[in-house]
Amino acid sequence: MKIREVIDRIKQYHPPLDDPKTTDVVKYGDPEQECTGIVTCCFPSAEVIRRAAELGANLIVAHEPLFWTHEDETDWLANSRAFAAKRKLLDDAGIVVWRDHDHIHGGKPRKDLPHRDMIFCGIMQELGWEEYLVESPNKPLVFELPEIDAEELGRELIEKLGLRGLRIAGDRHARVSRVFLCEHLRDHDWKEKEKIERTEKEGFDAVIPLELIDWSLCAFIRDCSELGMPKVLYNVGHFNLEELGMKYMARWLPELVEGTPVWYVPSGDAYDFII
Repeated sequence: MKIREVIDRIKQYHPPLDDPKTTDVVKYGDPEQECTGIVTCCFPSAEVIRRAAELGANLIVAHEPLFWTHEDETDWLANSRAFAAKRKLLDDAGIVVWRDHDHIHGGKPRKDLPHRDMIFCGIMQELGWEEYLVESPNKPLVFELPEIDAEELGRELIEKLGLRGLRIAGDRHARVSRVFLCEHLRDHDWKEKEKIERTEKEGFDAVIPLELIDWSLCAFIRDCSELGMPKVLYNVGHFNLEELGMKYMARWLPELVEGTPVWYVPSGDAYDFII
């Protein structure tokens, strides 16, 4: 099966996109070659490319950009040594990189999945939280967990997500039950006021955002705890959470590709800590 055929099958498996301006295109390589194996990952780092080559895979299905910007523009990298070195890794192994971002976030292909977004299905499955998902019409992801100490839950996140450590804000010993796993918090376009209001009105004890800015929800959680309303925020990191969706992809993809080997290669914790 050619790489182009593999990509087409994945796109057909996902619900169609409403927006034709998708980032889900071939980012590098020749998709007309025969597919020898597939690696799924979050960020196609240099180490992921090396591992794919060792496995004999010539297609990497990545969730995030290859060359460090959302659209993977490369004109500005003409004089970049890092760009040249990464291209050489890909060329030497004959690897194609295709991005599956908009499609995999766009909707569930099966009615039995617990959430419309397949990345978040993977997050829930890996955390073991599917049974705790709150069925609410206005949720991104809200969970009602058995009550637990915030630090204990943090250690569970470290173990289950394979983290080297974990930054938190708020009260590390808050009693946690209602957990809000929300989208990015980057600027005013990402509904920071709405997330703060929901956290207070819906009584969330813990918040796990995909990305964070210090002055918004993070600062609110800190103030709540200092004002006698203990809450906690876990700054896990965007890639560290979403790569679980690509781990999940490696479980359902084999049924589409007729015996072509599939591996999940973790990008690994995006952060290290000096303490």
